[in-house]
Amino acid sequence: MGDIRCTGRRLAAGVAATAFVATGLTAVMSTPAFAVNRSTIVSIAQSELNNGTRNHESPMGSGCNYYTGFFRSWKPATGCPSSDGVQWRDSDWCADFAKYVWRKAGVKHADVPEGSGGVLDGWAASFKNYGTTFGTWHTRGSGYTPQPGDAVVFDWDQSGDIDHVGIVKSADGSTVYTIEGNSGDRIQANSYSRSNVDIVGYSAPVEGTAGPVEPPEGRDSTGYYNPADGTFHLRNALGDGASSMAWDTALESIPGAVVLTGDWNGDGKDSTGYYNPADGTFHLRNTHDNGPSNAAWDTALETVPGAVILTGDWNGDGKDTTGYYNPADGTFHLRNTHDDGPSNTAWGTEFETVPGAVILTGDWNGDGKDSFGYYNPADGSFHLRNAHSDGPSDHAWDTGLENVPGAVVLAGDWNGDGKDSTGYYDPRDGTFHLRNALDQGSSDYAWATELETVPGAVVLTGDWNGS
Repeated sequence: MGDIRCTGRRLAAGVAATAFVATGLTAVMSTPAFAVNRSTIVSIAQSELNNGTRNHESPMGSGCNYYTGFFRSWKPATGCPSSDGVQWRDSDWCADFAKYVWRKAGVKHADVPEGSGGVLDGWAASFKNYGTTFGTWHTRGSGYTPQPGDAVVFDWDQSGDIDHVGIVKSADGSTVYTIEGNSGDRIQANSYSRSNVDIVGYSAPVEGTAGPVEPPEGRDSTGYYNPADGTFHLRNALGDGASSMAWDTALESIPGAVVLTGDWNGDGKDSTGYYNPADGTFHLRNTHDNGPSNAAWDTALETVPGAVILTGDWNGDGKDTTGYYNPADGTFHLRNTHDDGPSNTAWGTEFETVPGAVILTGDWNGDGKDSFGYYNPADGSFHLRNAHSDGPSDHAWDTGLENVPGAVVLAGDWNGDGKDSTGYYDPRDGTFHLRNALDQGSSDYAWATELETVPGAVVLTGDWNGS
């Protein structure tokens, strides 16, 4: 018989329910390799255990759960509720819960969708496969001491088929303590004798760094704008933590204001500004604080319905300027100075034939000039071009990102090599996932935040401190 999805077996003999408390979120990066911050994994599992909104099936016993809905949109949803931007779906769900915890903690490879070559899927056995694939598998009889954040897999009847998986909270010489999804139709904290024959073994998460990464020279990081109160919050490190700089504005009083980032004066530091679609005006400021615009000008861009505002260094002079993309006819229009006037560069494309195309700007080849491309949300593919002209993509690849509802696509130079690459932010769980290469693969940097608790947060990228 083939591998079995989580059976949701009730507490077995000798298993006692327990409760734990853990806190803290820390960034995880794939290279260089240091010990994973395992307390982050446990903290996230504990947070889900304490989340009364989604720590159980609804209705109880129905199979409807948040975690399957998060990953598998094809599962049945009849009679299932929705919460936190996710349509709940009906399935056995212990593996979905464990994968969610690892993914949100930034565990390497846990963010790769199963349809795009990812090892982890909705089967409990995939966690054993993960360990054997990446060399972190330990059988129960090997003498290995399970570590916080490990995945523990079970075979309830010793048939050779994996039935269940949970997250290790801690272990001592005789007992392993766990947090498990689909345990009695809910998330529960359990404990087992380490010699329990139901335990097959443990997969450790692939290693990453233990904390936030301070950007070297020329490296972009992230931040956000809160449209509810007009505040900016920027961080200089690739990871969760307090803002490196934050300030208040009155920008919330401008309906539909488009927040912009760029190095407007060539000092090596990106700052902010905005475009007002009501009157076609630009307003840019060179410092990270509230105050009058350092550059402001009027245009007739309000007459272009749906115009997508762009920023970048189009001519390689070290200063970012503005431009726009017209989705009605697929044309680009760029200007090299901070004022109104005819485009310095303009050309047509057929991007208008790609419904929902997300326009991207970045220096893809490191030549000092920003150029363009797009992300197609229908199939999760990226298409980037190095020149300011129409023509075939210089870089194109497929992802599984179409399976992440509401994914916010990002571009930036994450590793300081002078070339921009891509990534995404998942507004459902507040996680960032960034990759250094222009191709498909696991994230080089991934971390969790609480940004999903800020409705409408506008995610920003830039080199805020110029290192």
